[in-house]
Amino acid sequence: MNLDLLLSKIGISQNFVQDFTLLLVVVILTVAVAFLVGRHRLVQMLISTYVALALLSAFPEKYLSDYSFELVFFFVALALVTISSKKIFGIYISSSEFMWRIFVMSFLEVVLLLSIIFTITPKKIALGYISPNSYDYLVSPIFHFTWLFIPLLFIYLIRRRLN
Repeated sequence: MNLDLLLSKIGISQNFVQDFTLLLVVVILTVAVAFLVGRHRLVQMLISTYVALALLSAFPEKYLSDYSFELVFFFVALALVTISSKKIFGIYISSSEFMWRIFVMSFLEVVLLLSIIFTITPKKIALGYISPNSYDYLVSPIFHFTWLFIPLLFIYLIRRRLN
């Protein structure tokens, strides 16, 4: 049976289902990043994300003709910079008793990565996975800038309070 037809008969809109699914994915990815990356590599991963994004924007466009090549390049650069960043960036979120910091930072990184992914992905394809409202919250210029800036602000604020 068609799921869209079933949901419309119940009275649930497709946009709501897509928004709820995105929220569920963000929560699951936040917990996964918090536990898999951990407090010692969370800030390193954030800095690596910015470096990978800078490398992507500096890479010649003729080699990245399709959005899938851009995504692959971004994630390969992110992985390589993250792996090699342990020796370069020796910063982490301290005080394991403050788990909320780790989860907030994980959430901000997940949303930042989703914003970058959906910025690279063509709108028509992205709207097949998320609702137009969620797309606007992730990709519109002001929100994209916000998702790039807020993790840095958060690190600044928690580091300032610790020192």
